[in-house]
Amino acid sequence: MKLSIFLSLLLYSLYGYSQEKAIIPTLEDDEGFAIIAIYSKGKAGQVILEGSGFGNAHSFGPLNYSQHFSVIKLKAGTYNWSRVSNKVDNSLKQYSKLEHLNLNFEVKAGKLNYTGLLMYETNNSSFSAKILNRTSILLAITKQDFPEYIDNFEVVNGIYPNDQYIDFFLNKSKPVVGED
Repeated sequence: MKLSIFLSLLLYSLYGYSQEKAIIPTLEDDEGFAIIAIYSKGKAGQVILEGSGFGNAHSFGPLNYSQHFSVIKLKAGTYNWSRVSNKVDNSLKQYSKLEHLNLNFEVKAGKLNYTGLLMYETNNSSFSAKILNRTSILLAITKQDFPEYIDNFEVVNGIYPNDQYIDFFLNKSKPVVGED
């Protein structure tokens, strides 16, 4: 009896979890989804992503020797990681400006856009930031945590548009049909 109750609760919780994960926001004609991955080696209060147009800025954090991973809806266009802000005290913020580092990616409408991994490192007196191309790792996490996006949208590379690796990675387990 206890086993059947346990199994029933387990199945119910798994069913509820899978139902919760299956909700995908509706896209407008000029929107796409972006895989956002950030790793902070040090304190990053708010990491700011900016796109063109008024009100097209997005904030992630706080991060402190931690990571952020999500799939978000964005307007199609070019985005850049512009700055990181940290509170020094209650009334003062310190900014690390990133614009000069060209940390850009493109979002295509109606697609799931791979945007790389933003790596931010600081020791409080200096910082560095770069976009790392970690396609296999990030797509594996997306397949595990957000399978409904992988299953329903074409994945495109927002940092290297001509790179064919995403197609290879997503189709490597499918049989190759050859000529006899």
